[in-house]
Amino acid sequence: PPRSPLSSSSAASDVYKRQALIARWNEKATDLGTRLLALSCFDNNRFVNGRNAIEDDVMSFESLRLEITTEVIDLLHEYCFILRKLIERANCVSQAKKLYPHQGEESISINKDGPDERKVMLCQKDLWWILGRVIHSQSVVVLGGDTNLLRIYSDGKTRSYSDGYCYASVESDFDDGVQHILHIPSLVHVFSSSALASEIKEVVRENTI
Repeated sequence: PPRSPLSSSSAASDVYKRQALIARWNEKATDLGTRLLALSCFDNNRFVNGRNAIEDDVMSFESLRLEITTEVIDLLHEYCFILRKLIERANCVSQAKKLYPHQGEESISINKDGPDERKVMLCQKDLWWILGRVIHSQSVVVLGGDTNLLRIYSDGKTRSYSDGYCYASVESDFDDGVQHILHIPSLVHVFSSSALASEIKEVVRENTI
């Protein structure tokens, strides 16, 4: 039997609501991803030894290390939660399972030139899998950046200068005791530069014109 006008109107309303939710989740994911990227890549080395500083060493932000680390962890959790919701709303789980943040790079040395220098194995799982592990994480530890310079001054004072907070170790209740090492910028980039993100943006654009 032919649909009633009321039924057609209800269906159209449901489509509109779904698209509005996609737009809302996309806006949140974009905002969180931008903030997470900026903070995880904060380079304190840029402000050391006169570079972007008014004089040597006066602009070290190492005193804010704990606050920055905590904010990176909070943003990582929230970004992964919102991004997972966005992908679910857009019915794009299958595409997310084809995106690999660390594709082509299995291991990397972090905190080079610092006391915590070490080689780590990067998680080789897909984006969807990683989002689930972060959301259900028991522990998230920020490991540092690519380099961690330790300077020793003539008066015996030492100070460490980190060039980022972009590597994190995640332990999930899905994998008891197993650490998954993530490169946060790669996690943000693999989605933001994907065809999936472009498709979602097009849906949002079409319904905001």
